[in-house]
Amino acid sequence: MAGLVMPRLFCLPLSELRMLPASSQWVVLPLLLLVPLIGCAKSSQQERVIPLKASASMEEARSLLENYAQGSPVTSEADSFDTLVEGVRKEDPKAANILSEAFKQIKENPGSRAKAAKNALKQLPAKEEPQPAAESSE
Repeated sequence: MAGLVMPRLFCLPLSELRMLPASSQWVVLPLLLLVPLIGCAKSSQQERVIPLKASASMEEARSLLENYAQGSPVTSEADSFDTLVEGVRKEDPKAANILSEAFKQIKENPGSRAKAAKNALKQLPAKEEPQPAAESSE
């Protein structure tokens, strides 16, 4: 009978817990306090490492250059050129120098943005294709 009553006790609000006999309160309260601790045990958590193939800054810079190569106008994103170059510099200093020169040309002469962007895209390393995620055996 105690096995049938116990699950029902976990459904009671704490205000109704006072109506239980004193001996049941001493059993139920510690169990209620232990349930959250058991659910958060370290063994239930698994660390996942997701490798990043390409720099987000490099992808954004490449996207901007592709847009300029297709004739898009230079707008407020020009203010973030330096930030993009610094982000790429952490991963690939050579590519950062190419981007820096291209963005400098685009800022100085927005009318020649398509030509500068196409030249920079030719000089940048090839875009890496995303690799399918490896299946993990569990």
